[in-house]
Amino acid sequence: MSGLAQGGILGVPVSDQIFAALALLLEPAFAWVASVLVVVLLLAYQITMADSAVPTINTINAAGDDSPKARPHILFWGAALAMVVGALLIIGGLGAIQTAMVIAALPFSVMILLMGPSLYKAIGRDLRRERMGLPTIAEPIASAFFPTT
Repeated sequence: MSGLAQGGILGVPVSDQIFAALALLLEPAFAWVASVLVVVLLLAYQITMADSAVPTINTINAAGDDSPKARPHILFWGAALAMVVGALLIIGGLGAIQTAMVIAALPFSVMILLMGPSLYKAIGRDLRRERMGLPTIAEPIASAFFPTT
């Protein structure tokens, strides 16, 4: 921000900016080690995210069934996810993935916009119930089946 890098970071492609920053901030040997560490950590992050996403997608598509017989389905969704990402990288590179992310996020943006007024309405209802002396939270379901003594 102070201009110390003199365009050394912003002058490289976006995908290489982190490595340019490390090269500028650290000694060459340390920059190489830090770059390897960054790549390993990013790969671990991506693998963890995929490992969480695939069973979630499978459970949603199997209507909540997460039994051992779902293993072939998990493999299918893992392969499908990998092929979609691979196809997007081959067809359009990082730009295609960014565009796909924006398109996929649009429905969630609408839901988040609708959640704002819903939250406002729910808080208003709670305040009215509180003024009337009524409980604002429901009794937990477990206590109906297992009363405490």
